[in-house]
Amino acid sequence: MTENYLQKFIQVDEIHTVAYREYGKQGGVPVLMFHGGPGGTFDYKLLELIDLDFFHVFTIDQRGCGLSTPKGELRANTLSDLLSDIEKIRQQERLEKCVLFARSWGTVLALMYALKYPQNCLYLFLRGIFLGRDMDELWTFEQSKIRFPQQWKLFCEGLDPARPLNEQFYEKIFSNDLQTALFYSAKLTYYFKVLATNQTDFSIEPETTEQLIGNKIFLHYSLNHYFFEDTFWEENLNKLDANNLSGTLLHGGKDSDCLVDQAYYLHDKWKKSSLIIEPMGVHCDKQPEILQQMKNVFTNLKHRLSSL
Repeated sequence: MTENYLQKFIQVDEIHTVAYREYGKQGGVPVLMFHGGPGGTFDYKLLELIDLDFFHVFTIDQRGCGLSTPKGELRANTLSDLLSDIEKIRQQERLEKCVLFARSWGTVLALMYALKYPQNCLYLFLRGIFLGRDMDELWTFEQSKIRFPQQWKLFCEGLDPARPLNEQFYEKIFSNDLQTALFYSAKLTYYFKVLATNQTDFSIEPETTEQLIGNKIFLHYSLNHYFFEDTFWEENLNKLDANNLSGTLLHGGKDSDCLVDQAYYLHDKWKKSSLIIEPMGVHCDKQPEILQQMKNVFTNLKHRLSSL
């Protein structure tokens, strides 16, 4: 059934056309799905975890990603722009209150959207929490070497340890020399794969153009601090409870990409959230235990919404 979908496009400004897919039951409970990254794509197999005879699902390719055009475009590509796109799609589809499902970077989008448009949100399901704070970036680029010293050394070989690594990767990956760009993009792809899976037997493989485009979008956001201040969460997360919004947080206890403390922090600030920690879970969604937990959340949400 996940092969049955409508591919749609919406012109959101003079530059960008955003692609999105529609799945499931017309008139069912609407679900807006946000992928990771920035610069990521969807694992559409996750739709197999959702009862599409009950839910009406929309997957949105963020600006520059997937089938959205122009491919890899960084102009007018900010957090505010992405939130605006979500709202335009909701209005285009004449949806009322929606369930928000997001993973990794997408959790920033879901939280930001819920804070800006609480009246449009029915429930939030956030998987693999990422908050984009300075401390989170510091872990990714620097402190993670505690867990993966050999892989980190390979990752940053040839760069200056006295300068922020994300700045240096930006310089290399945006180089006018394509071979330099591909070489350093491959390093980024390699190390992020290590962090996402906790596996260390990967080798650096030749980079694809698709991966290079995704890494450029990621670094565009990383160097701009994801287009929000580091104090934002501390100042605004209390509004989730004030607006009577509830949700489920699912995180892996062994996540090396987004440390589990991000999920604990969010849960502490958001009293109406429930927290599920899968003890051996990592950031990647391939583990059977993580997939079962995700399916359970959607099943329980279906039962809960059916009784309303």
